[in-house]
Order: sequence, then C-alpha cells, then structure tokens
Amino acid sequence: MTLFKHLHEDAFLVFSRAHRHLYEACLLDLYERFFTGVPRFPASRDVVHAIYDVMRANPSLWSEADDFGEGLPELVSKGRRRMRRASNRPSEAGDKALGIARQIYGRLLATGWLEEEEFGIRVTVDMPMGPLLVLQRLASLNKDVSQRFSGLVINIRLGLEAIQKLTPKSSLKDRGSAIGLQHLKTQSEQFTGSLRAILSDLKRIRTVIMDARSFGDRLQAFFTDFVDQLLLKDFESILTVNHPDRFRDEIVDLTHRIGRSPSIMAIIAEEYVTAKLSPDLDNAHQDAESDLLSIEQMFQQIGEMFERIEAFRRQLEIRVRNTIKYAERDGRGLAGRAGDLVRRFDAILARAPDKTPEVVQWGIEPLRSAWSPLLHAPTRRPRQPVQVQALQARAVDPIHAARKRLRLAYITRLAPRPEDVRRFLEQQVPPFTHKEARFICLATIDDFLAFDAARRYALTGEIPSEVADHFKLEPAPDTPPHDSEWVLCDNFVVAPREAILDL
Repeated sequence: MTLFKHLHEDAFLVFSRAHRHLYEACLLDLYERFFTGVPRFPASRDVVHAIYDVMRANPSLWSEADDFGEGLPELVSKGRRRMRRASNRPSEAGDKALGIARQIYGRLLATGWLEEEEFGIRVTVDMPMGPLLVLQRLASLNKDVSQRFSGLVINIRLGLEAIQKLTPKSSLKDRGSAIGLQHLKTQSEQFTGSLRAILSDLKRIRTVIMDARSFGDRLQAFFTDFVDQLLLKDFESILTVNHPDRFRDEIVDLTHRIGRSPSIMAIIAEEYVTAKLSPDLDNAHQDAESDLLSIEQMFQQIGEMFERIEAFRRQLEIRVRNTIKYAERDGRGLAGRAGDLVRRFDAILARAPDKTPEVVQWGIEPLRSAWSPLLHAPTRRPRQPVQVQALQARAVDPIHAARKRLRLAYITRLAPRPEDVRRFLEQQVPPFTHKEARFICLATIDDFLAFDAARRYALTGEIPSEVADHFKLEPAPDTPPHDSEWVLCDNFVVAPREAILDL
C-alpha cells in the first residue's frame, strides 16, 4: 500500500515486544541527537554510544532479569572505531550493556529504521525518509500531547487581511502573500483538527476516569489529565483572547470580500500560476475559489464543535462531582472523619476538670441522627400486575419550542434550498430568453441569499437537479461584474432550458 511503501515491513516489530519502551527511547534520542537541527552524519560507533547512554540513563526500561546493579559506567569515544570507559575499572555490567547496545543497533538496521552508507573507507549512519517522518510526528507527541494552536486564528485573519489589500499596483513582495492562501487553508484544517483532538482527549480522560479502580486514582486522573494537561492549556488558549468566535465573523467576511473582488482573484490566480500551484489561469481561479470556500465553511461550522466540547466538559465535571458527593457519604470520607474528630473533642471535654485552664470551654452541637424512625422504608407488598394505561403526553416547554422553530427558520433562510433558488430565478429571468447576473435586481435579504447560492452554483459547476432541470448557469468572467448595494461579484449567465432548446 502507498501508506507503508516508505517503511520496512518489520518496522513496527520493535514496538511489539517486551522492550518496546527502550526502542522508543533510543529512537527518539537518536532523532533528537543526530537527525534534527544541524545536519550530521554519525558513525556507527557514535550511534552505539548514544544507545548505551540511553540504557545508562533509563535502567528502569529493562526487566528484573536484565538489572545492571550499581549502574553503567560512562563511555567516551576513543580513536576512529573504538570506545573506552571513562574509568579504567573493569565492569561486567558495562560490557554486557555495550553488547546489548550493539544488538539494538543491529536490530534498528534490520528493521529499516537506520541505514549505513559508505563514503570511501568511512561508514556513516542515516535515517530513511519514511522512518524520519514517523519519528518527527512521534517526537512532537512526546513533547506535548495537547494540541496547541494559540494565535493560529489570528494568523489566519492577518493573512486574509494582507491578501485583501492587494491591488494591481502592489509590489512583488506584497503580491507574494497571495500564495499563502493555500497555507491559510491548511492552517484552518489544522485548527479544526485541533478542536476534534480536544474532543477526543476528553473522551480518553472519561475512559481513564471510569476505568480507575479506586477513588484516589479517579481524582488523580481528573486533576492531572483534565485540569492540568487539557483544561489549563487548550481551554485557556481558546476560551480567552484566542477564542475563534472573536474573529470568526471577521474571517468569513474577509473571504467574502476577497472572493467577490475580480482584481484580487486575478492577482491570486496569477501568483498561483507563477508558483506552479496551478497549470493555467482558469484552474488557478478555481483553486483560489475552492480555498476561500473551504476556509469560509470551516469557520462557519466551528460553532457546533465548540458546543460539543462544552457539553462534554460539563458532563465530565458533573460525573466527577457526583463521585465526590457519594464518596463523602462513606465513613472514610471527610464527613466521617469530621464526626470522629467531634467525638474525640467531646470525650476530652468530658474527662477534663471544670477549672482546668488548658481546656477551652466552647459549645459543640450535640450529634443527632439524620434518620427519623418515621422515615423507615415501607413494608414490601405483593407485586401489582401490569395494567394497560394511556401514555401521558410529553410536557413541551413553549419557550423551547418557539426558540427551536425560530432557529430552524433562521437556518432554512440562511441556506436557501434549491427550490427557493429556482423560484427566485423564475421571478428574475423571463421565459425563452437568458439574463446576465449584473442585470438582476436584489430587493430583500432573501433575494440576496438566493442570488449568492446561484452564484456558487455557477462558479463551482455543481448545480442541483432541482435547478439544473430548469436553468443553465455559466460563469462569464470577461463581462462586467455584478455591482450593487448587496454584493460585488463576477458576472454569470442564467438561461432557462426552454430558451436553450429553442436555440
């Protein structure tokens, strides 16, 4: 398969055996030491030395049968092909560990994580492309599991503002910001992926809390994973100054302005062709439209993702609060221990003389039972047979129903259906003739929404059957644009099917 064509077929066997954590530590250390930052080509002895250092620093990664006792001595390089210990004292554990380090190095070579190359008489070690990309991702997860995206929304907004300021007289340096539109689309996808990762992490924390065997483990998982790692990092970064709702409408408005400006779209298309991102101007114009629509749709839909995250967070907090509440009813909780303390104070006061100066006389409310003899459980009675009864009508909150109807009407009006677009075009375009979009008059917000939907159909070529059966929509970029108080956009032609058949 294409996904694994750059990896050895036994690459992941090192992570499936007893010493998988040791292999993980060795690979991450080799990646950070030799294959990031300044380009280096280490020799095999340097790699074995690094593996030995990992074993020496992490003796807990081995089982009891592989215990090294007092620890491993330090190794330093000696000459071209040999290594010696920092101290001259013989060490059986060090010789054993050095042999195991060579075995680990050979295993990494055999499974394709490392490869040797010969340059004359010198043999160097390198990491192939596939393992390098895999370790790059694993290293990022090892540093910080939480998805960090502070300032990402601000960068997207600033990038769109820079593109909006482009004019035909802009310098080459300023026109280069048009190429960043695809990068802004990628950042938007990363942002939505980060939101989905937060939701997934909340599910993982819930699983950890529910699988905890004791009350202490459950609280430890809640305060360590949820509060410390997730809530204080991710939620702080999105629920303060970087909340997407703060810039969502502005970003959507910027995409609208850029998409409806022919001059800016022409500049973006030219830069796409210059940067070899598109083969010609027509495809470049379509690619730019697609990128803008993707950014717009992603930021229009993030509200639902935040509602899911907030609801899941509330459920998690309620679950932990109920756990603490019922745990306090046990005698081992705070209430039970407080009761024992009060009883000890009562015993001390009862034994102390009345005039002892060391004893402070103060009032303690006497203990009373929380249960009344009149609140005993009723006596069990014979089970009553099941009787057929009419179901009680479900109580409906009129305010909730009204809000639901208003929300549905708002969503339906904001995203007009193909039938609404067809009726709008039937009102605007006379039968047996065609009409250009620049001559269509918009009087109401409903007209504008239907016109905008028709414009999208014409630009993308994806016309629903309800509209395509009656009208043909084609873009007309070489004609003057539609310019009204509602919108400024490229022109397109609307032709009824009857007129097309007559032609």
